[in-house]
Amino acid sequence: MRNRIPVLALALIGLSSASAFTLGGHDADAAQLRAGWNNIAYLGAAKPPSEALAPITGQYTAVYRWDSASQSYQLYAPGVPGFANTLTQLNPGDALWINYTEQQGELNTGSLADTPAGSGSGKVSIAASTFVPVNDLAIYEKGFNLLHPTASDTASQRYFAPVNLPHGSTITTMTAAFEGSGDTVKIRLDYTAITNGDSAAAVYKLAEALSSAGASPQTATAFAHTVDNGANVYFLVVDLTGGPASKLKGVSISYTY
Repeated sequence: MRNRIPVLALALIGLSSASAFTLGGHDADAAQLRAGWNNIAYLGAAKPPSEALAPITGQYTAVYRWDSASQSYQLYAPGVPGFANTLTQLNPGDALWINYTEQQGELNTGSLADTPAGSGSGKVSIAASTFVPVNDLAIYEKGFNLLHPTASDTASQRYFAPVNLPHGSTITTMTAAFEGSGDTVKIRLDYTAITNGDSAAAVYKLAEALSSAGASPQTATAFAHTVDNGANVYFLVVDLTGGPASKLKGVSISYTY
């Protein structure tokens, strides 16, 4: 699939992802949901999905959570046979994908402020298909979990993806899967103040994986940082400078809370 997508698409993807934030008169601990797939942080008590998501019963068709042990997604879908539901319990700090069927709504999943510090850990995964190019002249190929430029022109080398992490969590590591040799793949987890525009000097690196530093998948330790969704935005940046041979697969970010 060959694509030309303007930078505006990054903002649109951000609108389709939900995280705990204040919106007008909505609850500050509520995840704002939109029709389609929403990426949210579950901050409530450990419960079966049907109980944890009871406030939106009948308003969603499926929930997915990444299981790092099996390297696969676990599913909970109301109404399907029991054997098909591999997601049996939601835990505080889980990153979820929810297919929401209403136009908009919200889900109050609690707050990490209600959970003792250092009481758990979690992961959030970002598929290659969520990345968009910084330059609207980029020409690239993209599958469900594979991204690569079709040529080595400068416009097709850099891509971004937003990241939704639980407020108050501490990022520990980033694991990146890729294809590339030498210094042709660079993957960074960055953040900047929500007030920043295009100033590169105000963008700060939290973790970085380099094809020149070792084989894929590669795990990098993050700089000490506590997620503050009120002050910052978080995103991944990948540079693919080796042409079609430089490929991004998935990225997983680990955190504690």
